Amino acid sequence: MANSDCRSIDASSVLSHVVSKFLSVVMLSVLIGSAARAEDLGTLSGRVVFKGKPPVAEKLDLNKDIAICSKTHPLDEELLVNAPDGGLANVVVWLELEKGQMLPEVVLPKERQLPVEVVMTNKNCRFEPHIAVLTTKQTLVLGNDDPVAHNTLANLFYNTPFNEAIGTGATVKKKLTKVERRPAQVSCPIHAWMKGWVVVKDHGYVAVSDVHGHFQIRDLPPGEWTFQFWQEKAGYLSKMELKSGMVEDKKGIYRLTVKPGKNDLGEISVDASLFE
Repeated sequence: MANSDCRSIDASSVLSHVVSKFLSVVMLSVLIGSAARAEDLGTLSGRVVFKGKPPVAEKLDLNKDIAICSKTHPLDEELLVNAPDGGLANVVVWLELEKGQMLPEVVLPKERQLPVEVVMTNKNCRFEPHIAVLTTKQTLVLGNDDPVAHNTLANLFYNTPFNEAIGTGATVKKKLTKVERRPAQVSCPIHAWMKGWVVVKDHGYVAVSDVHGHFQIRDLPPGEWTFQFWQEKAGYLSKMELKSGMVEDKKGIYRLTVKPGKNDLGEISVDASLFE
């Protein structure tokens, strides 16, 4: 009887050990698979095109440090359209999580991770870049490459607003730890024509269209996601024509199932009437 009990205990112990080893292997496989899946993430791309007669960017009125600022006379950047191909610059596209929706953890190789700092400098009496994008974990570095002093006034809503004086060659670092629902305007009280924007999200799935209207958001996890489109003069792009058809939404929302690999929206046409 004792021998039978002993054999029973031994068998149970062996079974427990086998199950434990099996679960360890499964968990290791999941972890390895999760890291490997970084290569199977999706990229969302497209090109925003202005439909109508392209406006001509005009020189801004200068009222301070004219001798310096007129050397590279800044232009009105509120609505920039590339006349030859109709590309609409500075359209911000970001992934907007719906209520209760969460992003899965994604492990990326070092070369594809976001930098620790994002620089927005005063250069040629304008903000460079015109729209700075950062996450709540990154640091915003404000600089000044001009031979004159600037102030950077940030009209933030969820983060504490600030107005920082920045001398030539100086930098000021800011941590913005809260998500801004919309792009927040920055300006320079010394030079009234200067205007830019800061986009603050808790993820890096944000893009700004270039001079030809192209944008790209990399490393998106597969799934059904909501994206928002915004432009500083129009606000949310409430009406867009894609190859899949017309999208109308007052908050510029477009829902898309992201698949591994390329997800190309093609040309996205926005009518001139949105900017009137």
